[in-house]
Amino acid sequence: MARLNRLIYYLLIILVFVFVSVSVVPIFFRQDASLLSDNPLAPEAYRQDVFIESDSSSSPSTEYTTKYLSWLPQGEFTDQHEAFRNAIRIGKETGRIVIAPMLRIGRPLAWQPFQALATSYKSQDNDSHLRFHCGQLSVPTADPACADVTTDWAEIPWSTLFNLQAITDEFGVTVVERTTGHGWGYDETATAVQETISDVAVVDIMTFAENTTLYRDAHKQAPARKAGQRPQDQTPLTAPLRNTLSPSQWANVRDRQYLQLGALSSTPRYPLPPSKEQMTLRRALTHHLMVTPNQLSPLTRDAYQMIATLGGTNHFSSLRLNLARIVALDARVNKALLDDSATNSSRLTIDDLDPDMQQKVMDAVVLEVFGDIPINQAVSAAMPVPADAPLASLLDSQRHLATHSPTDRKALLDACLDYRRVEPHYPIYYVINDHIASPITRPDIYGPLLKFFPCLFTKDDMKRWGTIDMASWVHLQPQFQDPGVDYVSLLEPFLDILVAGQGYSFFEVPQTPLSRYMGWQRKVAPPISSV
Repeated sequence: MARLNRLIYYLLIILVFVFVSVSVVPIFFRQDASLLSDNPLAPEAYRQDVFIESDSSSSPSTEYTTKYLSWLPQGEFTDQHEAFRNAIRIGKETGRIVIAPMLRIGRPLAWQPFQALATSYKSQDNDSHLRFHCGQLSVPTADPACADVTTDWAEIPWSTLFNLQAITDEFGVTVVERTTGHGWGYDETATAVQETISDVAVVDIMTFAENTTLYRDAHKQAPARKAGQRPQDQTPLTAPLRNTLSPSQWANVRDRQYLQLGALSSTPRYPLPPSKEQMTLRRALTHHLMVTPNQLSPLTRDAYQMIATLGGTNHFSSLRLNLARIVALDARVNKALLDDSATNSSRLTIDDLDPDMQQKVMDAVVLEVFGDIPINQAVSAAMPVPADAPLASLLDSQRHLATHSPTDRKALLDACLDYRRVEPHYPIYYVINDHIASPITRPDIYGPLLKFFPCLFTKDDMKRWGTIDMASWVHLQPQFQDPGVDYVSLLEPFLDILVAGQGYSFFEVPQTPLSRYMGWQRKVAPPISSV
């Protein structure tokens, strides 16, 4: 009898536990991802301690025939490009018009929590107005505010470089560009959006602890927090949260008129339900849609001329040296810093290293290049050039005379191209680096690289030969008119992409997301052997 009583007692405990779990606990912990603000553009107005029950009232009562989505741009070009690709995929999945903020080139906006990033994005209006104002002054120093003008970045429409209409034609995703102002949501400034925006949902998985943070009607009073609901952590974020949106949660914002996302460059954070359409779209975005920045005709023409000068498609390779990262990642450099606490490691460059350390760093670069370039090129580069070859005698004479005139450099290129007819795998490199325009002028640093790869050529060579002259056409383009901005320097990375995409191979030390992007670029660039 005692055993039976204990059994009944245990069963009652289990039933009570199940009842509490199913009926009571969700009342205390159920949270809508909704935060209300009278002004979504003002970070100080965000009330992160307000939680609302997730019920039918979370959905707008109006059925919108046209729905939109946008995002806040941040990061380097590859980050912004990935964000745009993700926006297209989300737009396709949710049936929305994609409002694309302009592409920021030059100094990037770093990742920030949603509120801070929205403020930084909006502040670009003031920066642009100040640039224009100071550009109109005959003596800019007459206005103290002009001392704060920055000209190391600019914004350009994505359609300047990419064919956006092809996305609509192939997949039905309409893309409009926000080329005026930096207003989003209720204050959208894209001229293609004519209707009033009355319902905005904000989703930023890397800022908010909830999976979605929604803004309903901005004019409604925010309800008080219910008993059992906890305020959100007010600790400022210094790094993105490691949250991931569930594919099924897109249904929570399906009926919202305007979907505003924060930083969108992390594809794994925003997964979509798997479908054949999404797979086809993803494949297109890595093969032929938004891959090659070839819509700016003068830039593409300059790239074609450089490719032809280097021997044509597949007759050269491209090497990008990120020396700042190499120095920052080198363990020997870091060890030296430990011995010299006065050194500012955050701004250390290869020029700050002693000659012995410079050589060691460059030796490591050479070893990495040899280890990763195509094997046939590595073997050919390791073999000495035959003494009777014109290239051998030219290299010997230029090494002794240390001549770097445009004529001497052009003679070297011609000799390298001639030698390739004898040794087809001998590497000719188009070199991109973040240190100096022409590595040949610093043999004290680049000596180990030049020893094994003497046929290195750069944009600086092309400029000195007169092959390209970007300054002659940049100022004629209506989208490149911000006063004081060096658009030539800001556009050169895209010239590098166009040229490198036609090479036999592309290699980067150390690798960055650009290597992945270049893998797509090479698949779609048209064959060019001459101009």
